[in-house]
Amino acid sequence: MHRTHGLSVFRSRSMGRRLPAMPFAFYDLETSGTSPAYDQPLQFAAVLADDDLRPLERVDLRCRLAPHILPSPGALAITGVQIDRLTDPALPSWFEMMQEIQRLVEAWAPATWTGYNSMSFDENFLRQSFYQTLQPDVFATQFNGNTRLDVLQILYAVHLRAHEALKWPVDADGNEVFRLDALAPANGFRNHDAHDALGDVEATRHLLQLVRDRATGLFEEILANRDKTHVDKLLASGKPLEYVTRLSAAPPQGIVGCGCGHDAESANAAAFFDVRVEDPVECFGLDRAGLIELLERSPRVVHRLKINETPMLFRSHAADGTIRERCREVAASADFSRRVGAAMAELRVRRFPPPGPGESVRVEERIYDGFYGREDKQLLRSLNNADDWQTRLSVVEQFGDARLQQLGRRAAVLMAPEIMPASAVASAARNILARWRGTEASPNGWTTLAAVHAQIERLMREGRIDDGRAGEFRKFYEARVRALEANQIP
Repeated sequence: MHRTHGLSVFRSRSMGRRLPAMPFAFYDLETSGTSPAYDQPLQFAAVLADDDLRPLERVDLRCRLAPHILPSPGALAITGVQIDRLTDPALPSWFEMMQEIQRLVEAWAPATWTGYNSMSFDENFLRQSFYQTLQPDVFATQFNGNTRLDVLQILYAVHLRAHEALKWPVDADGNEVFRLDALAPANGFRNHDAHDALGDVEATRHLLQLVRDRATGLFEEILANRDKTHVDKLLASGKPLEYVTRLSAAPPQGIVGCGCGHDAESANAAAFFDVRVEDPVECFGLDRAGLIELLERSPRVVHRLKINETPMLFRSHAADGTIRERCREVAASADFSRRVGAAMAELRVRRFPPPGPGESVRVEERIYDGFYGREDKQLLRSLNNADDWQTRLSVVEQFGDARLQQLGRRAAVLMAPEIMPASAVASAARNILARWRGTEASPNGWTTLAAVHAQIERLMREGRIDDGRAGEFRKFYEARVRALEANQIP
């Protein structure tokens, strides 16, 4: 029986058997908030299943809160985590838990890493946590033969292309909902422990099992899309395709069209032209500014999809002669696809411009500033093989990448303040306090003390916490502040 704390792992009796070539690794995170860069996972659960989705191994890991992070009261209210668990010294540190997860990904490879809304949420948290805790492979779930699936995206495709396979719950206004805690019970999953990572993992596996059993043909098409080369060939085929997605709170929709190029600076980002909305031939003569306008047009004409994220892309069932002809025209115009790709790259830079001269960028936001060099990758493995932070700190000083130097020194002072000079600990405490007391955090930035207290008041007004729980929250945040004011790392 697995335990739900620390680094304990349950291994089923079936683990003695040889694993299939591509098992499924279902996983979920419970986190301290919603910002991948400035929050952290508090729980990680995973179930390794064979290609028939039968469980082979279960893992349930928890860690204590990192000293520099203020957890969101809203997140604590949703997960129901007890305050004393956040700082329980019996739990591993964030660094230690991410080490264990990285080892697990390596041990289970190759596998299809499968979550619920994982492409938008869990994947980003895993990357950031691997990055900030100095793990060697930031993109571990994408390499070493691993592929990825997002069951939420799969359910959008089922809703549109195999609607009768599942029951679709509705809210009080009659709108269909796609929350896991609504869909899983509506489709026969009993005793769902929602917002517990292992409970959500089991619910996700249950739903995918239903899709596999009730919409077998669609399931096989989806699995084929795990191979980005296959997706690329579909996009380049000139055949009418249906790209299933969901925009905002609208029902899932199928966009009928074809591929029309790749981002010139990001080969995994493809353009998909909705030939029902616009005749592509009329766009062939657009200049650079016209193509930028086309990419920004609403309703959207050109959609951006990631070929390495198992997009819900299928042969179109309902393509008339006009649609087929328009797709052939796009496939025959290599110049148009090339210029669309250049416009995609330019638009991306406009939306996410690089920092200007002298403009500082916080290390958390530099995750995509480039891959590590070979020597730094070797040093990262040495750091993770070391048994103590004194040894790890000596490795940190050898990094060539400035990001790793900064993250390494920060990790040492947060995880092992006793080995650091008092001046370094005091400086870290002041910097953390300044961040918490600041008012300049972006909407997806760190949680501030002002935001904490505003959230507590809102949760009480909404009846989601009572006076007792609110008092526990306030005492916890006050204690963390007092520790920092005393130049201690909480």
